[in-house]
Amino acid sequence: MRTSRQVATIDWLQAFRGLAALFVVITHAGWTMAQPSSQEIAWGLLAHGALGVDLFFVISGFIMYLTTRGCDGSARYAAEFGIKRFARIWPLFFVVSMVYLCIAWWRAEQFPADYFSRTLGQLVFYPVSPKASEFFGLPVDVAWTLCFEAYFYAVIAVSLLSRKSRWWIVAALLAPGLALYPLLKQQLNLSFYHQPAIILNHYLNLMVNPMVWEFILGLFAGWVYTSAWSTPPRPLAIAFILASAAAFITIPNTHIPTLYGPTIEYGGLTVFAIFLMLALASKSMELPAARPLVWLGTMSYSIYLTHKLGFLGAAQINAWLDIRNGDARDWIGFGIYLACGVAMGALFHHTVETPLSAWTRRKLMGLLGKPGRPEFADTEIKPV
Repeated sequence: MRTSRQVATIDWLQAFRGLAALFVVITHAGWTMAQPSSQEIAWGLLAHGALGVDLFFVISGFIMYLTTRGCDGSARYAAEFGIKRFARIWPLFFVVSMVYLCIAWWRAEQFPADYFSRTLGQLVFYPVSPKASEFFGLPVDVAWTLCFEAYFYAVIAVSLLSRKSRWWIVAALLAPGLALYPLLKQQLNLSFYHQPAIILNHYLNLMVNPMVWEFILGLFAGWVYTSAWSTPPRPLAIAFILASAAAFITIPNTHIPTLYGPTIEYGGLTVFAIFLMLALASKSMELPAARPLVWLGTMSYSIYLTHKLGFLGAAQINAWLDIRNGDARDWIGFGIYLACGVAMGALFHHTVETPLSAWTRRKLMGLLGKPGRPEFADTEIKPV
């Protein structure tokens, strides 16, 4: 019984990851459509898939809470945490960054020195600009989210040096940027785009950006999920599922799509509510998780980071097909972009992410000496 319960928990979480990745690819593929009727659908419906980013952030906080419940306050525990997160994120990021650099070099027909400089900054998660609306100008444009991920991981890693006071440490590290600074500037809000920029250092703008609240919401969801009192009776679990479905349907009314996508002040809060209700429902009943979504979930990071490389191949296929009818060209092209984006993610997941992450983790763990506690992946959530 224990095994089946654990597998079910992994499945619903992986399905959420798969949905988040698929939503992002759908949004970006929709932007390639040119006909007015197609663009209306792309902006009126498909653009809401940008909320996949908000979902990724909430899931990240949720996983951080659940996978660090065994924190013993030791430096080794914090080091192991840092190694696992680094090995999960950076190796694939490095390879993809080099691919983008090679493409830029080939297109420029000479070494792109400025692009190379920005790539180096990207690899240390340095925001390209202090202005939030320009975070998306990194060489790998979708990598702006990794800047936030790296910041949040750093905060969690520091907090792991204390077992009893770790959440007070998290609060002390996050409060200056999310509460004190906006109050001093008299601009306390949840807008991703309207926080006052800090020119002194680009990293500081990660600390004050309201998107960090989505990680905190994920942490809160983890705390509620692991609490004994939070197991709902089956009728209430069913009500949560129905309410989640209703909330999902209302997203076109609660989310205002923009060119950049994530908006915690609108759809991000809806995404959190949906996630929390389904997480609680999963404690009382097994949530059905479509196997394709679970499959996509295992590759979600690769899909997110590399799908635009797949779009390069999709553009060539569309040019080769040379479909003359505009509407048909848009929708057939949309399907090709979607398929190529997912296929590229699958390719990188199996050939680069999985073997390179495992090798990096093994080598870095070896530097710590004698193995510590048994490892488990960030999706292997223990039953609660």
